Amino acid sequence: NAAFDTAKVYFKAGHEALRSTGWEGDYSTMLDLCSDGANACFLTGDFDTMNEFIDEVLSKDIDTKEKYRVSEIKVKSLLTVGKVNESIDAALDFRRQLGLPAPQKKSASKFTITREYIRVKKLLKDKTAEDIANLPELDDELYEMGQRMNEHLATSVYLVEPTMYPLIIFQSVTTSLKHGLNSSSSPAFARLGMLLCGPFGKPHEGLEMAKAAELILERPGMRSSTSNTIFVTQTFCYHWTSPL
Repeated sequence: NAAFDTAKVYFKAGHEALRSTGWEGDYSTMLDLCSDGANACFLTGDFDTMNEFIDEVLSKDIDTKEKYRVSEIKVKSLLTVGKVNESIDAALDFRRQLGLPAPQKKSASKFTITREYIRVKKLLKDKTAEDIANLPELDDELYEMGQRMNEHLATSVYLVEPTMYPLIIFQSVTTSLKHGLNSSSSPAFARLGMLLCGPFGKPHEGLEMAKAAELILERPGMRSSTSNTIFVTQTFCYHWTSPL
């Protein structure tokens, strides 16, 4: 944290130096100062300054993609301080601003969950873990941002609106199958494995998804969610079919 404490001072100083003409005169630098400054403040617990940086970027009439960094920090910080519902609202709202589908924040019916599961099942067909891990890499920035938001959403909805959890996971898996893999794909398939092993009663299919998740981690640039993925696969998937 010491490095971020120092960095925060420089981000704030740069922001103050450019404040009067920053957005008009040096737009990209001002965006970086606010976005990276918000991150440094988040990591050092300076939430008041963090929120000032975030609100400044969100108030600007700029491309939604350029608001991604502060939007993600906002989602994470709200979850960190226990404002789980507000974190969910922020993540869902950002996905909608990107033009991506987002479920309503309400309890999902068994019919809706089953319908979405069938859609994912059709996309998976008979794909093995190796088939999934060899899918092309996601190269669309918009979908990458949406996938990252879903990764945060999965944690939040699990705490306060668990019937939404399968919908978020199905959405993430669908994006991976249709558009390619990114670092958020491994926890998505791990969580799909958890759902299949537990509530859906299909442990062998769930194990295959868990294996896919771990194989995805072996690809370059896919390891940012390693601990999350391994925790889910080892805790919720393998014990259904493997000796303890």
